[in-house]
Amino acid sequence: MGYNRIFSLLFFILVLSIQIFPQQGKSLKSNNAQVIHAGVMIDVEKGRVVNDVLLVIEKKKIVKIDKGSEKTKYNDVIDLSEYTVLPGLIDCHAHLTYNYYDKSIDAWELPAASFGILGAINAKKTLQAGFTTVRNLHANYYSDVALRDAINSNWTEGPRMYVSGAALTITGGHAAWGNWMSPQLELRQNPGSVVDGENEVRKEVRKHIKNGVNVIKLMATGGFGTTGTIPGATSFTFEEIRTAVEEAEKRGLKVAAHAHGADGIKNAIKAGVHSIEHATFLDKESIELMIKHKVYLTMDLLAAHWDLFEEDQDYSDKEIDLDNKEMYEKLTNNFNLAYKEGVKMAFGTDSGIYPHGRNAEQFNLMVKAGMTEIDAIKSATIIAAELIGIEDNTGSIEEGKWADIIAVKGNPLEDITVLENVEFIMREGKVHKNNIK
Repeated sequence: MGYNRIFSLLFFILVLSIQIFPQQGKSLKSNNAQVIHAGVMIDVEKGRVVNDVLLVIEKKKIVKIDKGSEKTKYNDVIDLSEYTVLPGLIDCHAHLTYNYYDKSIDAWELPAASFGILGAINAKKTLQAGFTTVRNLHANYYSDVALRDAINSNWTEGPRMYVSGAALTITGGHAAWGNWMSPQLELRQNPGSVVDGENEVRKEVRKHIKNGVNVIKLMATGGFGTTGTIPGATSFTFEEIRTAVEEAEKRGLKVAAHAHGADGIKNAIKAGVHSIEHATFLDKESIELMIKHKVYLTMDLLAAHWDLFEEDQDYSDKEIDLDNKEMYEKLTNNFNLAYKEGVKMAFGTDSGIYPHGRNAEQFNLMVKAGMTEIDAIKSATIIAAELIGIEDNTGSIEEGKWADIIAVKGNPLEDITVLENVEFIMREGKVHKNNIK
């Protein structure tokens, strides 16, 4: 065998051995892994804290949870050793494409694109507050669908979104445009989803699904923010709500029911909705039905606090024999009653009623209303994920789940208000905020 042939054979064997037996001790960083060293991690499933943890992230997911002492094995570790790490937060009742609180904005004057532009601004504020997922319940012109898709396409920055399009309502109902107009006038095209009767309900649900929504919302009672409606009054019939639920479930979608009054709440639960929103005037029977039918409840204490105290809204035309202070006390008492009885409480703030980005202020209101700190956190993580149907992917820090991770200075189990100042935010492995010094 000639020298050249021997050299070529040895070179081939060397190359083959490198491919078959890669270098030992090669760091995960060179394999595109990200590593976070957390001083404290909140295990929301078990309701406890775990000290000195490494989170190894690859391809947008948490692939390994290791001991902090193993960090020498990795390169370029994100040092959160002085911080508390917990899952990205979830707001189950948001309105990213609306600024209801801003009285200088007249929705009647805006072209449809303006709602998407507002949404892009508000989505970033919401993500920067630590909310990596939202359920957006009600938006006209499918502006929420467009915003969701823009975020998914990396056109703009924001939380993961599950959206409803415009909420279904009855003629003259909550969120129907033009209720204040004279009877001789009518809108040629109502931006709201105004439907009456089972056939119209069925067709509107089908239209929403065709246009890409993830969830159906309907107004089971009147509301506070629409002229001529009464929050305590029932709107849709049982049969109409049942039709919406049946049509949604054909495509695997859930139904959320806006409902303030007890009769409307009970009507919606019996018809098969998956969540009740607001529940301002719920009663004991409502609670029993929610528990029996495993219906989730979101009570927007922050929006109510903003409306009743910061804005001092006048609701004397809503047939409620309570002043603002008494109304808020009733809401928090009902919140406490539902919580103590064991209703599954999901975090939902009704963002857009108050300025976007303040979502986390609701945690303190929930604790003041009687909820423990860990249960308040669970409501915005694992329970919220269950309500949306994404608990296998997010809501807790576990191997195999999306790398939705936030960090705060201090322990929210001792002081829940630290969640109002999130210093680090990661959504699906991408860092969106890092104020760590």
